[in-house]
Amino acid sequence: METLYNKMGEFIKMEDLLPADEFFAYYKDVIAYLQEKYQDENQENLIKLKAICAIVYQNAFARAKMDIKNRNKFRKIGDKCQFWANAIELRLVKEGLSADEQEQMEQKLWGRDAE
Repeated sequence: METLYNKMGEFIKMEDLLPADEFFAYYKDVIAYLQEKYQDENQENLIKLKAICAIVYQNAFARAKMDIKNRNKFRKIGDKCQFWANAIELRLVKEGLSADEQEQMEQKLWGRDAE
């Protein structure tokens, strides 16, 4: 989990667009992690995963507009990550963490609350 989190921290600080191959590889790692460990994750890690999925799906949808060759691939990535972000949010709400509380916790990730 920390590897995915730290890698995203590096990505969001980048000035240039992450190469598509690296983006695809990171996406695959995130999905593989979710499929294997989602059920056992604690709230702190679920917040991190939700934020990661949200960033990936926003990035994928933006890339789909720019990259005609990979448009469908990026859309599928965006859809799948959006699904996971929504599933995580719903689980956290059921566990008693409101959407507003989740948002506040997400804003503290990667030092973004200081911005």
